[in-house]
Amino acid sequence: MIFTEEVLEEALNIGRKYLHEGAVANYIPELAKVDPNKIAISKIEDGDLYSVGDSKVKYSIQSIVKVILYALAMKNYRVSELKRYVGVRPSAKPFNSVIELELSEKRIPVNPFINAGAIIIVAILYNVYREKTFDVILEKAGEFLGEEVDYSRKIAQSEKESSFTNRTLIYLMLAKEILPSDTKVEEVLDTYFKACSILVSTENLAHMSYVISNNGVDLKGREIITKKESEVLRALMATCGTYDYSGDFAIRVGLPAKSGVGGGIVTASRNKTGLAVYAPRLDKHGNSYSGVRMLEYLSEKLDLSIY
Repeated sequence: MIFTEEVLEEALNIGRKYLHEGAVANYIPELAKVDPNKIAISKIEDGDLYSVGDSKVKYSIQSIVKVILYALAMKNYRVSELKRYVGVRPSAKPFNSVIELELSEKRIPVNPFINAGAIIIVAILYNVYREKTFDVILEKAGEFLGEEVDYSRKIAQSEKESSFTNRTLIYLMLAKEILPSDTKVEEVLDTYFKACSILVSTENLAHMSYVISNNGVDLKGREIITKKESEVLRALMATCGTYDYSGDFAIRVGLPAKSGVGGGIVTASRNKTGLAVYAPRLDKHGNSYSGVRMLEYLSEKLDLSIY
């Protein structure tokens, strides 16, 4: 079927039917305050942006930033080097699982899109950029997202105050000597919390989707990442992007994607398009409940599946 704006409206109406399902990420107090009835879809097609719903509403990027963090890491290290610290295997456990880290056969986080993996990537970046690390992350995020962005101080502080599991993960990695003993724990965690608190709209995420789908080149023709880096990101998004739901997501939607507990989902393809959705109520895996249903509808209607 040829893409039309009406298809987005149809998908949005599908998503609205599920707005009562799931729950916002209330384990982070500030995220518990978001309006659970917001919903949006943005798509870039033939260089033009189309949006329906609350597409300009700002919310925290959360785990979607892990794609940007890994892209920055690849700018400084080969993937073969990064694999000494974090794997590229799908996760069979929740994104914040301590057990998975303890049982990891190589003693390292299984992939960079779970919390333990992202924290170690931030630690690696801190070794490169030191006190400028977050500024570098914020600048790179702006390149992916298509405009200068900022972060929510309230959300970052809320995450810091409720970060018991993330602290467990970083100290476990210290105990297992995955991280060196001189790791600046508070600086690394603060940088991670700020990165997860970067504010985005669904239109921003559609631009990010376009960059990854267009082999790293944005709408203005600027190279944000290399072709090879975009290929790696698409592969990781396909296998690890929706946590322990990634296999089901591949069957239902058939697109590489990365979700965040802020309610956003960014997709990727090889078709020089961009597609992102938003709805803050989450399923038990941490993915937007309505978002998955909207993407499933769009994938079927527009024949988007890469499989």
